[in-house]
Amino acid sequence: MPEAASSAGASLVEATAVLQLISDSPSGGTAIVLRSSEAPPFVVMGDDSEEGFSRLRRGTIAYGVPELYQAMPRDMIRAGHILHVRDDHRPARVDKAGSIFGPMPEKLWVPLDDDGAPFAAMRVPIPSLERPAFVEFTLQAGGGVLEYRLNGEARIGDGYICSYCGKLCPQKEAHTAAHGVAGHTHAGVAAGQEREPAPLTGPLELGHPGSGTQL
Repeated sequence: MPEAASSAGASLVEATAVLQLISDSPSGGTAIVLRSSEAPPFVVMGDDSEEGFSRLRRGTIAYGVPELYQAMPRDMIRAGHILHVRDDHRPARVDKAGSIFGPMPEKLWVPLDDDGAPFAAMRVPIPSLERPAFVEFTLQAGGGVLEYRLNGEARIGDGYICSYCGKLCPQKEAHTAAHGVAGHTHAGVAAGQEREPAPLTGPLELGHPGSGTQL
């Protein structure tokens, strides 16, 4: 679970996922920095919208890889499985948004702390090979749209990124061993997710549950 730490009145959020919402509506091209540890199956920008966004991929999040969502009607989701973004996020501008979040987002939403105030700094994971890497932003100005500035270069954190499922874990073993080998009945299932129930929303999939092969 990501931790929000406080020091001398300043707080830091360590994001664990970035959502990219795909839509032809005005909310298209939206990126959301996600504070929770797992990407939810469904996202709603606000209660005033009839449109929601369903996650395109199942399973655990891949460290540093944006999670893509597609626009779908709100009635596709059951109560209790929705992330309401506008309640705990604010629009923001950040340095080098295109290179860090993928295609330049028309809108970028960043999380607020538990009191509804913007974080003084935030770390966002970026793709890297086996070692976790992240960039850090510091808050420059508040107002209607928050202004965040890139603080230095990319940095390397602790832990290991599994090249098979993309999950961040404390060390390579025993995580890697849990995947088995090619042809193993559980190959293709994220470690610890063998009995994970199917998500309540999402696209049609081919193959056995957890195979990751999708339409």
